[in-house]
Amino acid sequence: MATDTKMGEGRGFDVTGMAKAWKEGYLTGLEASLQWQERNEYWVKETLRQGLEFPHQWFTVSKSLFGKPWDELQGQTDGVPNPFVAFTLQFLQASQDMAGPLLKTTAHACQTTFEYYETTVGGPSRKFTLEFNKKVIRHTSGSST
Repeated sequence: MATDTKMGEGRGFDVTGMAKAWKEGYLTGLEASLQWQERNEYWVKETLRQGLEFPHQWFTVSKSLFGKPWDELQGQTDGVPNPFVAFTLQFLQASQDMAGPLLKTTAHACQTTFEYYETTVGGPSRKFTLEFNKKVIRHTSGSST
């Protein structure tokens, strides 16, 4: 190993510092890579969660808009009901009644899946990878001196 040779034969250079710097750089890079992976997993989870919230928000906004009386929507006061608005409100209500539980179940399933992944796979594998590499590097440098 490079740590065995402190001075090259008659060349006058020290490689122990270079080996130590390489090992520290490698471990620092590995830690940064694992943190980057963890942050990316978080952003994927957040993007999915927000994507699942969008239909729910759209239903809520559209329901509040079409739930108003027609004359209030048009600024009129003649009190004549509009069948289009009534049909749209009925359609939105039926859609929300069907989609609401599905979206809620999907969001819960995604959240549970991500938590399970982080607890059983993601977190432990990042920790194991870092600790394993630290042990290998320590063992390699420790056994050669």
